[in-house]
Amino acid sequence: MTTFSCIDITRRYRHFLLDHVSFTMESGYFYVLAGVNGSGKTTLLDCLSGTALSSAPGFTGDARLGGLSLRQDPEAFRRRIGYISEKCPFFTEASVAENGLTYGAFYPDWSVKEYSSWLMRLGVDASKRVFQLSKGEFMKIQICFALAHHPDFLFLDEPLEGFDPVFRREFLELLGELLEHDMGILLSTHITEDVDRLADYVLILENGRLAANATKEELSDRYASVSGTAAPHIRDLLELEHRKEGGAP
Repeated sequence: MTTFSCIDITRRYRHFLLDHVSFTMESGYFYVLAGVNGSGKTTLLDCLSGTALSSAPGFTGDARLGGLSLRQDPEAFRRRIGYISEKCPFFTEASVAENGLTYGAFYPDWSVKEYSSWLMRLGVDASKRVFQLSKGEFMKIQICFALAHHPDFLFLDEPLEGFDPVFRREFLELLGELLEHDMGILLSTHITEDVDRLADYVLILENGRLAANATKEELSDRYASVSGTAAPHIRDLLELEHRKEGGAP
């Protein structure tokens, strides 16, 4: 089991403040990062994945993965994380296969054989250029690339938005398989119904602050003590925290 620690992460970006966020995760568990649009989910994941450079202005705090520090060992730290987002990390004019070989060179444990195997399993044509891919295919090649370098944790930023129910179900089934291989998953979303079944822990961001961090069962008990009703969905927990923070109903 591997531990990931977010330590007092703060990021001031334009008019937004990600405000002293701290929490700990263990591999083998599914963490949902929930929050309304604009709550800071993408900003937090950019910080934790190393995408937002830890030396950038307005960025304080640290993250630790095993014995590695984001600030002290940024390259080694990033190699142990897979980050899936809507931002394109690949050369759009190059093929899926070419991108794998180009970027895989930065990861000592990256395997072209496993990359090709995952592409075949998920039905992605490796000869296609990235700009020719559908949104679903683009998400799939990021997954394939990440799995080919064996990360300890997989971070996913709103991966379900805009997809049909069939794709979302298949995608979540794949994530469930990864949990069985002791990978930790942190998935941000505001479409919480899809991840109700898989979630072990729920983190709720509200206006850049971590408003809740507990198991789904603990938050359900908290909800019941306030509302008098039991067994809510994550959506209900999110709405409760949003109201507590003064958000619109």
